[in-house]
Amino acid sequence: MKKINILAAGVCIVLIMEPGSRIFPQIDKEINKRGVDLGKQNKLDEAIRQFDKAIELRDREAAIVYHNKGFALENKGNIKEAINHYEEAWKRNPKQIVSGERLGYAYYVTGDYEKAVSTGETVLKRDPANKEVPKWLADARLKLAKQKEALPTPEKLKEQARGKEGAPEEKKFEAREQKEERQIFYFTIDAMLRTGLFYGRQYHLGGLYYTTPHGYRVVTDKGLIVDVPYTFFIRLSPIPLVEFNFTVENPFLGALMPEGIVSQSQTFEAVFHLKKAILGVGAMVNYYDSDVAFYRRYKLWDVKPGLIIGYKNNDLETRIIWYPRVLLMDPSTSTGKSLDTGLLKLDWSYQLDPGLNLYGLIHARDYYVFNHTRDKYVAMNLARDFLFYAPRAYDSAAYALYLFDSNRTADYWGVYDLGLGITFSNLLDRPDNIQLSVSIELIERFYLRDLMNKNPYTLAPNGQGWFGLNVSKFTKGKPFSGFHAFSQVIGLRFEEQLARSFFIYQKLILELSDQDSDHHEFNLQIGMGVKI
Repeated sequence: MKKINILAAGVCIVLIMEPGSRIFPQIDKEINKRGVDLGKQNKLDEAIRQFDKAIELRDREAAIVYHNKGFALENKGNIKEAINHYEEAWKRNPKQIVSGERLGYAYYVTGDYEKAVSTGETVLKRDPANKEVPKWLADARLKLAKQKEALPTPEKLKEQARGKEGAPEEKKFEAREQKEERQIFYFTIDAMLRTGLFYGRQYHLGGLYYTTPHGYRVVTDKGLIVDVPYTFFIRLSPIPLVEFNFTVENPFLGALMPEGIVSQSQTFEAVFHLKKAILGVGAMVNYYDSDVAFYRRYKLWDVKPGLIIGYKNNDLETRIIWYPRVLLMDPSTSTGKSLDTGLLKLDWSYQLDPGLNLYGLIHARDYYVFNHTRDKYVAMNLARDFLFYAPRAYDSAAYALYLFDSNRTADYWGVYDLGLGITFSNLLDRPDNIQLSVSIELIERFYLRDLMNKNPYTLAPNGQGWFGLNVSKFTKGKPFSGFHAFSQVIGLRFEEQLARSFFIYQKLILELSDQDSDHHEFNLQIGMGVKI
């Protein structure tokens, strides 16, 4: 058996290596060479997969040539020969939608209504926004029904169709592959209703005392406009090269993040599409309105510049958005209180099939509130709490003395998401532009917390660095700033396109927290959008 395999590998090398180097384009040469090398190593299955990949790439190149020749034959009046070339182009590259358009129309004008209807419906399923096929598809369906009833002859129906419809809009000579319809304007607005099932202790004033609010009730989320999570998003793309994104939101950060730590966030981004590369810049503003830090309510804000990079081809798109927390560090000479934030997002999606999309995400958000000077007021309130909450007396006294004696402290909260999802689109095969898409996602969410950091200006910027790293705790076996809790988030999203430019969506979110939290959440997000 080993001798036979070696012989087969030799035959593959002799037959494929030289022709492949002459015919394939440069990228195919690379793939073909890998296949040859694998064949020499007797890895025949892997070699065959490389050769298949090279053939697929060559077929896509040949599909353009077949289409262009078919178009030339069609213009000369040789419809039958044009059909043969369109069929070959469509077979070699099913994403080359224009070949399906011309093939279906050629079937239509030659009276082959069954193939015309079948091809036209396939084109619309792969490209629901197609504008050419609907010009003749309805008439083709009608004539197919009459043809089956053996009423008029195909020749008469063909003449009637030509007289009624005329020729479709003239196409460019060069073939094109299916492309996503470019949107000049895209807008969404949504809001979320948060509800929680409480089962544990809820601490107040930094843990000085707690309550046990058991039961199911609505959860508030403080915002500048309304006290629920909301999002306004606008994308404007005046030309294919550029897009502008503007977002105003009270973001939902997770069930266990303190209320008001971000009462509103605003971002403005300018993104440039340079062939397959994506480059952009942005600015982010976050507002803090809470008493979760230092026992007093403060209204703070923070501004950060950001960077966007990414990659996009026919099937894959990925983007990295980074607003670095350490770019503009608060100086050690500052007085009073200040807010510092950071954001890192990695999102990707892969089109497995025209109706099936796989996507993933990695999101990291960091929030710091700094006290740059002695706060006697806070120390006095802690001393007062010390008198009334005996179970926490030792901690309260130590905390009060600590705050009174320290002139630089920082409180940190972080939330990190790791998720994977899948979207099923075009679930309703309807010609009236009404479509349904369903997305299912699973997210693992991590919560970090590091309160009363005594060294906010050590070697790592602001004392804690990226991802909650605290250098002062690194040698003590606690490199991260207090891992607090984690949860699992299950999301189910429905999107209904009710008209060509209007859609609505709903999302159910279930967040199951661990034993270090005090409640689970079940949330409902409702929104609508316009795309032009």
